[in-house]
Amino acid sequence: MLDMIQALGNKCIYGLNNFNKCSCSSDLGAFNMVMESLLKAMKESNKELNSNELEISIESLFNNINRLDVNTESLNINEKIECAIEKYSNKYGVDAKLIKSIIKVESNFNPNVISEAGAQGLMQLMPEISQSLGVKNPLDIEQNIEGGVRHIKSYVDRYNGDIEMALMAYNGGPTRMMNRGVTSINDIYKMPKETQNYVPKVISYYRSL
Repeated sequence: MLDMIQALGNKCIYGLNNFNKCSCSSDLGAFNMVMESLLKAMKESNKELNSNELEISIESLFNNINRLDVNTESLNINEKIECAIEKYSNKYGVDAKLIKSIIKVESNFNPNVISEAGAQGLMQLMPEISQSLGVKNPLDIEQNIEGGVRHIKSYVDRYNGDIEMALMAYNGGPTRMMNRGVTSINDIYKMPKETQNYVPKVISYYRSL
């Protein structure tokens, strides 16, 4: 009986080791509940087994499982960024490669960068944008990426999936585009030099991924 419990535990731990770090915590919570129910049932059906011996085996199994519990606090900065990109890409339906490309050009993956104009964090959110999106701490990796993804998503939707137009709006602003008569990527010359350089940089990195 003890051998069976240990074998089951080892098999489950092997599977947990192969979980994606970004989802490991939530998967472990559900897994622990299932294992607890299973082991209790096994204990009830084996009255002849020494209870202390079984308790020790169960405790050992859960100690091993708990050591595998991975959350964002234990990840390094790059892993936190990757997890946040994956999370909010899925949540808002934005290509993760596009998010990564924007971050590369905006901040080169530095979550603490603040531009001379006041743009903050990985996706360089301006204070007024952060406020409108409910981002309380734009230097926080998760908050900044969620806000930035929502922001670019609004432009992707606004321009019917045209990534280049969405990027132009993200950098140069939709009001400026409208005032300058920008109706397609061919009108990018009407935008500031910064935007003219920004869009092809992001697109180039995006296509390289």
